[in-house]
Amino acid sequence: MGQVLRQFLYIFFLSIATSASCAQVQQLDTAVLKADLASMQSDSLVLELRKMLDSSGQAESFFSVNLSASNSLFSTKNNAFNAQQSNAGVTAFLPSVSYFHKSGFGLSATGFVRTIDASPSLYQLALSPSYDYIGKSIMYGVSYTRYQKKKGLSSAMTPYDNEIYAYLQGRKTWLRPSLALGWAEGKYQDISRVPERLNGNYYWIVDTSNVSLNDLSLNGSVSHSFVFNDFFTKNDMISIVPQLSLIGGMQSYSTVSRSTVVGIRSREVELDRIRKLYNISNTQVSNFTLQTAAFSTSISWYRKAFSVSVGYFMGYYFDTNLVNRTSHIFNISMGMTF
Repeated sequence: MGQVLRQFLYIFFLSIATSASCAQVQQLDTAVLKADLASMQSDSLVLELRKMLDSSGQAESFFSVNLSASNSLFSTKNNAFNAQQSNAGVTAFLPSVSYFHKSGFGLSATGFVRTIDASPSLYQLALSPSYDYIGKSIMYGVSYTRYQKKKGLSSAMTPYDNEIYAYLQGRKTWLRPSLALGWAEGKYQDISRVPERLNGNYYWIVDTSNVSLNDLSLNGSVSHSFVFNDFFTKNDMISIVPQLSLIGGMQSYSTVSRSTVVGIRSREVELDRIRKLYNISNTQVSNFTLQTAAFSTSISWYRKAFSVSVGYFMGYYFDTNLVNRTSHIFNISMGMTF
């Protein structure tokens, strides 16, 4: 295991040991509040806000550590972006550490670890400052994420460098409406080796394309939190949050290629390059359209400071030009709050 991975895991487990020394037992006083945030974000760290709410509905400051396994490799916040992965068969482990202040401000760091070239590799880091507000009738939040990526692994990483995610949810009705807005931009490099015949001989031509992407998503949803107290033991809790969504968006992309291949590069070759990583339509700059219908659900179990969560997202694309018109995103996580 590489030095970078060893250092990150050392910090991760050191944070667990340090936090455990000052852990406080939290009571499950307001079950409805504790289940609200499950429908808003896929990031299990933010979901831990549910465990820190007292009977007056005010949050406490706390640390949280989590370990997840997921195929959501594009975004830590927005499943509308994760659903655009061309390859959903890759799973990574996501260790993460976060701190949330009682004012609503927070900071989280998430690592992406998977086996690359027969050895574990910490190939991507996400750093996210955020703000969340929970009121009696409304809840909202905003976050910014910066992705740091290991060079030379474009097929395994997110294409994004910067991402902004914001949400708003009403809390008064049984079916709770919500609206989420996401924007992300980034660049990645695709390198391929193409056999080319010149003067009767075959050569391997190294072909490099620099791809730039911009993505905008708007997600309208309705959800409800089903909460069951004392489910397995005294003072434990299970929450189940199903959600239906309609997702609109627009994308733009461009490529700059460097190659010694004789002739003019066709547009289809550029599209094939982008589709290796990114599931898109055949337009370079799209108009804002209704793109996806989605169903998602999260099931979480809580006992004192410990939690286990399972999440699933299924999206169906309306664009008939796409090869893959469905997407499936899952997340399994274990967490501790202190």
